Amino acid sequence: MLEAAADRIATVVDDADAVLQVGAAVSPFERADWVLDDEPYEPNGSARYSRTSWVTRDVCGREPWPFADGRFAFAVCTSLALARDPIGVCAELSRVARAGYVEVPTIEAELAGGSARWLCDVSDAELVFVHKDAALLSDPRVRVPARWSTRLEASDRVTGLFWDARLPARERLVDTPTLAGELAERLRQRFEPTTAEVALVEARRLGGMAGSEVWRRLDQFRSR
Repeated sequence: MLEAAADRIATVVDDADAVLQVGAAVSPFERADWVLDDEPYEPNGSARYSRTSWVTRDVCGREPWPFADGRFAFAVCTSLALARDPIGVCAELSRVARAGYVEVPTIEAELAGGSARWLCDVSDAELVFVHKDAALLSDPRVRVPARWSTRLEASDRVTGLFWDARLPARERLVDTPTLAGELAERLRQRFEPTTAEVALVEARRLGGMAGSEVWRRLDQFRSR
């Protein structure tokens, strides 16, 4: 979880508030009082949850989760991108909790070799999921190579969304060629240098009169 998100949660959740974490086996959240997870209980000495408050079941199953509506003041989930049915999980989060926080890998991080089922984005305070299929991943235009991946900070690799009353989420259905084109352009804008940046590097490398000539040609290009 992003440090800034954890700090914010600490300011909005009171000690008496009941907190649920969905998917704690991936990244345990010690403030959680209850856990819902596909995996069996894992002890964590500093956590508030225990064996009796760890519910093991398929979080994407068809049956509603075994909690009453609005049971929790706050819910946390950082494993939505791995879920078979993230839209269903978001609906149940909205039902059992009055507010919460979710975190997903960014598209850039996922295209750098992530293993999630979904490409996830936050648009207009809404989670948007796009299925990540094999045909898309075979397109070399939508791969983030190591030389780009090393430029990603921790805050570039995940994105989060705080929600209140309802967690907005939808699946976007889009054909693979269209999606590949969109992602290729997104990566180009994010990672490829601009003409000015290329010129600056070249001018610094050459120095002297040669560097000045690079800048002169760039000015000519801009004035066209």
